[in-house]
Amino acid sequence: SRRSSSSVPTSPSPGRQVAAGSGSRRYTSTFGPYLLQRTLGEGEFGKVKLAIHLDTGKSFAIKLMKKDSLDQQTTKRAKVMREISIFQTVSHPYIVAVEEVVETREYIGMVMEYASGGEMFEYVLTRRQLKEPEACKFMCQLLSGVAYLHNRKIVHRDLKLENLLLDGNRNVLITDFGFANRMQAEKPDESKLLLTSCGSPCYAAPELVLGHGYMGEAADIWSCGVILHAMLCGFLPYDDDPTNPDGNDINLLYTYITGTKLKFPDHLSFEAADLMSKMIVIDPSRRARMPEIMDHPFLEPY
Repeated sequence: SRRSSSSVPTSPSPGRQVAAGSGSRRYTSTFGPYLLQRTLGEGEFGKVKLAIHLDTGKSFAIKLMKKDSLDQQTTKRAKVMREISIFQTVSHPYIVAVEEVVETREYIGMVMEYASGGEMFEYVLTRRQLKEPEACKFMCQLLSGVAYLHNRKIVHRDLKLENLLLDGNRNVLITDFGFANRMQAEKPDESKLLLTSCGSPCYAAPELVLGHGYMGEAADIWSCGVILHAMLCGFLPYDDDPTNPDGNDINLLYTYITGTKLKFPDHLSFEAADLMSKMIVIDPSRRARMPEIMDHPFLEPY
């Protein structure tokens, strides 16, 4: 979700309004047992608000979605219901936890743990690039969460810096399962192929656009390789096409990806470059699999 600096709404609210103080005309909104505060982000279905539990005082992030908007678009509603279903079946230290789902007459709200460290995107942006030991730690945490999902036959399909959060101890939290899907383990291999193109073009594997189907696990691994590249280099691979500088033309972007050799800055260690060269591989059948990645020397410290 994209960050927003919007303040707490003082007019129509998801719940009742509570006076901020004696004699004050300022009001704050509540949603169930939660006091809504500032907006943390804004996504496809609504806003994500910082919220305080009225009884415990604990901070949470609530993803608020208008029910009438979801009811008007069945595909959106199905996507939200799938995200909620997946969130409620996973539990991992490096995946955002959903505490509960609260439903009112107008809204559905996913109550999630609050990642006080903010977005990984902002963290990397302010530092331009990360040192290898820190990037190694973050990558190990990310891969631990992704491996957990894959072992449960779940693929994320939209891994990117913006969908990684940091908790108060600067640990990774994977979020936004709007594009996630389940793989059917009992079916033959050819029927495990996913057909829906999704995710962010600059992080998405080329087979999402160029092929007739793809293995979700391999696509997630490509995205993890791009994330590592962004952490260590401060920019995304394949973003230097002068004819398509912003990557807006998806077909042109993937033509450039498949026709351009991956290069790394000189300051990177051999181990870092070698790991990325095994993950960011055009042919998904030749792309490193999770056991090989986790056994790579670059990740050995963690």
